[in-house]
Amino acid sequence: MKDGKTIQSKAVVSNADPKTTFLKLLRNAELESDFKKRVNSLKSTGVSFKMVGYLEELPDFGNGKSLQPEHIASEVILPSVDYAEQAYRDALVYGYSKKPWFEVNIQSSLDPTVAPQGKYSFSIFGQYLPYDKKLDDFKEEYAILILDTLREYAPNFKPIKYQLLTALDIERRFGIWGGNIFHLDMTPDQLFVFRPLPECNNYATPIKGVFLCGSGSHPGGGVTGIPGKNAANKVIQWFGSNKQ
Repeated sequence: MKDGKTIQSKAVVSNADPKTTFLKLLRNAELESDFKKRVNSLKSTGVSFKMVGYLEELPDFGNGKSLQPEHIASEVILPSVDYAEQAYRDALVYGYSKKPWFEVNIQSSLDPTVAPQGKYSFSIFGQYLPYDKKLDDFKEEYAILILDTLREYAPNFKPIKYQLLTALDIERRFGIWGGNIFHLDMTPDQLFVFRPLPECNNYATPIKGVFLCGSGSHPGGGVTGIPGKNAANKVIQWFGSNKQ
């Protein structure tokens, strides 16, 4: 700990991403160089952004400004597969999607207490804005691009106040390597028995008593709690087989 205090434990469960766990938190542990090299090679570049803020009025998606089902559910701005493909290709070429796709949620439509009285809270999750050390220089410009894109579907979407979180912000605020909210890319070579690496696919690690329970473990990112549940079962099993 920062104050120099040491806590003794038979087991340690890390909810940090695999790179942070092995290359930072366990940087002084006795790990094979080949293992650390493969951990370092894992794909973990964040590509998503998050915007949160308040609105003066509910967005009009074509049914008016009064409370509608679309204000309670998630609104997904993703007109077609081609739209998503172009957003991806733009990110490869320009470093960002000129027309990002995103999900919009109006939380205060269900719980008015999360917004100032008479106002409406919102959040936007979108892609693609890949991690880059220079994202701060582009942040405000991209925030305007996001809002301009959204106003093509809801012209009155004009936040009173908002904040944009890029992958760089996510890395700095939450300590996630590369700002990847899934810890590691959800690609076939990093799923199932390969997540995060074959020798760690059952939540145990090469270090006795150290386990992984975060999104970098099977089955990956998403609000499921499954990696944690599976890791807890593994730890219980481990304690059962290591009784003194």
